[in-house]
Amino acid sequence: MKKLVVVLALVSSSLALAGPKKDPSRGEGLDPEERVERREERAKQARMVLLVAIAEALELSEAQALKLSETLRALDEKRRPVREAMFEAMRQVRAAAEGDPAALGAVDQSVQRVLEGRAQMAQLDKELFTTLAQGQPPQKKARLALVLAKVGDELRRMKGGKGRRHR
Repeated sequence: MKKLVVVLALVSSSLALAGPKKDPSRGEGLDPEERVERREERAKQARMVLLVAIAEALELSEAQALKLSETLRALDEKRRPVREAMFEAMRQVRAAAEGDPAALGAVDQSVQRVLEGRAQMAQLDKELFTTLAQGQPPQKKARLALVLAKVGDELRRMKGGKGRRHR
């Protein structure tokens, strides 16, 4: 678990030091290519943090960790279109909240897309747990559940969101 703390600290500090102080998720201060690159880099870092945490919790060998890496990558590819659709819908909601006349007419649809995306992400989270817990003894399943919750919260905090402890 000490390795996890070190990895989380390194990733957190690298995210804090990277780029402009403006909100890159909203496109402030970055051109579209830079935004995509930063988003991809953050996703890669998040996957690495998750990989290390799960590998430690399940006491995986190096070969098992490599296989886990491929599994996480495949599951992340399923999440990507949902995440992107939610991002776009939230951009529309923010624009409407700021008074953009073009976005005001689509508020209900945008909010609905965000809610549907959250439901899809919850289903993908369930699929992630089910896939990784397969064949594991109850104690390791419990560790896995705790790690997934803890790392998810930590990644949200690093991204600028609020974790469960701050709600």
